[in-house]
Amino acid sequence: MIDRDALRDFYDDYYNALDDVRLDDWPALFTEDCIYRVIPRENHEAGYTLSTIYAESRGMLIDRVMGLTRTQMYAPRYYRRFPGPLRIVSGDADSVRTRHNLLVVQTLIDKQTEIVLSAVCHDVVVKDNEGLRLRERIVVFDSEMIPNSLIYPA
Repeated sequence: MIDRDALRDFYDDYYNALDDVRLDDWPALFTEDCIYRVIPRENHEAGYTLSTIYAESRGMLIDRVMGLTRTQMYAPRYYRRFPGPLRIVSGDADSVRTRHNLLVVQTLIDKQTEIVLSAVCHDVVVKDNEGLRLRERIVVFDSEMIPNSLIYPA
């Protein structure tokens, strides 16, 4: 089974890459054939797959980063992610299912900080030759409404 300390280090690297806006590093934290979804709680609980953000490969994540960094125009902002305690749900020799809460806030240069996302993350982390990677990340957000400024990954 994957060591808890290694998992914590992996998540520290994951959230630091995003908070430091090293978006080009983000897709490498996933397997080639990954699933990444940001989905409303109502849809998730009903078994629907309709998601606010959806990707089914590392290539799609790379496309998202390229869109964020090269084509989209938006006001400058900073995001900070505050993950809750990590819970290991299940595991075997090669993978671990984890769950943790996540709060994401954003600060626009000329505005007060606001909550963008309150969610729970359901992840499958696997170990490969290069280290730990996400094979699946399902971010289930609590509100039916999120700001349309959810532009960066969770």
